[in-house]
Amino acid sequence: MTLENMFYISQTVAAFAIVGSLLFVGLEVRHSNRESRHRTIEEMLENYRSLSITIASNADTGSLWLRGLHDLGELEPVDKVRFLSLARTFFIIQQSFFLHYRSGYIPSDIYQPQEASTSDILGYPGMQAAWELRKNYFQKSFRTMMDEKVAAARKNGIAPSHYREGPG
Repeated sequence: MTLENMFYISQTVAAFAIVGSLLFVGLEVRHSNRESRHRTIEEMLENYRSLSITIASNADTGSLWLRGLHDLGELEPVDKVRFLSLARTFFIIQQSFFLHYRSGYIPSDIYQPQEASTSDILGYPGMQAAWELRKNYFQKSFRTMMDEKVAAARKNGIAPSHYREGPG
């Protein structure tokens, strides 16, 4: 075997090693992206759970939430501030879901139920009023989507009952 043949063999081995290392790096990047997406989804679901627990774990807060959903204007000033704070938190969480879905971090099968829940809650007149008061604080494409949902809720005219709190 000549020195030239050994050189070509070493170059071939080096080329295979580089290709192998690039494949490894690609797999690691893919795994990292999956992990990042999973972490994002879990964090957003935790935020949503925290809001739900805040509303459900305290009878006063639950009552305030329900009264505010039905009629924001009937709330006392302090209760209105509390309700608008809860509503703003709800909107922030929904915006996060929306933006992450749009960017591809959240798959459709996770986003669609969340979107349906948002549509139901936007059927309440108090939540529509809260949106009108707070919408300028949100990203433009999210505002457009929410405005469309509010318009659809108003047009369809069905009494909201996301929590099945009505008679019957």
